Formats: sequence, structure tokens, C-alpha cells
Amino acid sequence: MKLSATITTVTMLVGTAIAGLVASTSADASVAACGNASLDYGITPTQGAAGTGSFVLLYRNHTAATCTLRGYPGLDAMSSAGYVITHAVRTVSGSAGGASHGVQTISIPPHGFASATVEWKNFNPVTSGSCRFSAGVNTIAPNTTKLVPFHRAVSICSLQVHPVVPGWTGRD
Repeated sequence: MKLSATITTVTMLVGTAIAGLVASTSADASVAACGNASLDYGITPTQGAAGTGSFVLLYRNHTAATCTLRGYPGLDAMSSAGYVITHAVRTVSGSAGGASHGVQTISIPPHGFASATVEWKNFNPVTSGSCRFSAGVNTIAPNTTKLVPFHRAVSICSLQVHPVVPGWTGRD
């Protein structure tokens, strides 16, 4: 077999595999992903119990068309000087919420919501000592590039973010 024929065959196989993967993971292939201009961002009040804290990131589709989100938001704890203290670890779920069905593509209807839980420990789980808190957080919705800052202090100890889920509770 010639090299060009081999490359064409490999390209077709890879394209078919990618098409199959996209089709199997999207809620509806005809529904576009939410873009930077599709979403309004919000955040719930901080909740806390038994040495932990949490809040829910909210994403509202303000367009007239359904769009989708899939995966984890980016979330960084920020210093008062504007640099990253730590990145949140991506975990499927925790004590405050998460995705009991794993990572899924979420369809957000016009004016509908998707959400993701952020949680942390208020003490160092290794030493039981204190933890450093951030001055705020920066977040990016899954599969977008719009960075949104919030003036919300979080502990850097065991900082986690969970995947997006339907609705505004941060849990499915």
C-alpha cells in the first residue's frame, strides 16, 4: 500500500472514531455548545458545616436557543495581588454535591440553568492546622474561554470543583 493511501485510511479511521465519540457524548448533535456570549454567571452564598465550605457556580443560558455544556469548570483560588494560589482539583462529587451520574453533556434550554459545586476543607486534613484562604476565585465555564472573577474567599485545602449538572443546585 502506498504511503498516501495509508494516510488516507488512517485519517478516515480517526475521523470515524472522533465522530462516534462526539455523537455518543453529546445530548443532541444539532445543539450547539454554549459559547462565551451565551451564558450569565452567578454564584450562591457560601455554605459550611463540619469544617467544610462550599458554593455553587451558576450558568444561565440567556439566549433564545438551547446550548450545551460538558465537563468541569476551571476554578482557581486567587491572591489579593491577582496571582493563582491553587487550582481546584476536578472530582466527580463530594460531600456538598456533584455529578452522581458522572460527567455528562448538559442541555441548557433558553433561560435555563446548569451548575457546578465547589467545595473545600477549612482545616488542613494532614495536620489539622489552619489553611490559607484566597481573596477570590476565577472561573471559566466548561469548553469556553471567558474568565469570570468572583470576590469569594475559599480555603486552598482540598479545594475541589465538580462537573456541571442540570439545574441550579450543583447536584443531580
